[in-house]
Amino acid sequence: MNFSTASRPKDAGVSSRIDFSRYCVISIWFGCNNRCSICMLGNFKNRLPGIGFERYHKALLAVRQNGHYDNLILSGGEVTTFDLLDHYVRDAVSLKCFKKIQIQTNGRRLRDAGYLDHLIDTGVNEFFVSLHGLADIHDASTCVPGSFDQAVAGLKNLSSRNVNVISNTVLTRSNFAELPEFFRFLGQTCVREMHLWNYFPMDSVDRNDLIVPMRDLVRILPEFRKIALDAGKVVVLKSFPLCLPAAEPPVYLDSIFPQTVLPDLFWREFGRCGFGRCVHREAGGCSTRECWGLCSAYMKKYGNEQDLLRPIKPPRF
Repeated sequence: MNFSTASRPKDAGVSSRIDFSRYCVISIWFGCNNRCSICMLGNFKNRLPGIGFERYHKALLAVRQNGHYDNLILSGGEVTTFDLLDHYVRDAVSLKCFKKIQIQTNGRRLRDAGYLDHLIDTGVNEFFVSLHGLADIHDASTCVPGSFDQAVAGLKNLSSRNVNVISNTVLTRSNFAELPEFFRFLGQTCVREMHLWNYFPMDSVDRNDLIVPMRDLVRILPEFRKIALDAGKVVVLKSFPLCLPAAEPPVYLDSIFPQTVLPDLFWREFGRCGFGRCVHREAGGCSTRECWGLCSAYMKKYGNEQDLLRPIKPPRF
């Protein structure tokens, strides 16, 4: 297993922010109890094999030997539907090299306080919980009625535990209009950082009409900033162009991603979708290599945003 390291962007914020360059993700299971229309695994997740315990343990040993990653994320699919999750967590704990062990989850099973306490007892101390809007929008996104109420019950349980909680929301045309109200809601919960992820269809076109124009997002970023300031929280924009205007602390642009272990099938599909496109970088006018730019589906729909985006120049000394 090969690892690469990434430097943290200079605009990434205060030192208390989550530094994902120190995390490694291992996808252990691809079963799920939601049917999300925005899932990057799409219809081919049923063809993705679980890593298996032996390969998982070898991956952990490689992470320890590498020495750069001191935090671990277990992802899927929905890892709380995996019966052996606690066994995998205990194995990671036994290596004594991880400060944080995070699970990425839709939060539904966390409404079971006993199950949540069991996960914490085995060693999980950070939760990355997906919520994609208020009740109607979220349930429509997951295609599971009641999934919002179940996830919110999970957040309520998390609020009384000594763990770190991050929220995960994918920006779409479905949730865009209510995002300010939704972030005000999240600001009243135990969520420490509110992460908003750009929607990347695993396709070369936006067949479901979900991509939001960057100009619309820029227009409401000052409102996000006021909400974050009022709540004493942070909003993090993930996988957006790093030169997007109007993002000011405590709203941060951050394209640092954890080192990720996924099956080769995923990466083959991922590579066909034209992610990381940027007219300025392709012309040699931008110095950053960490920016995710735009995807092919976005550019076919809205253009290359040459006038909205500005190339990032190297610092002068």
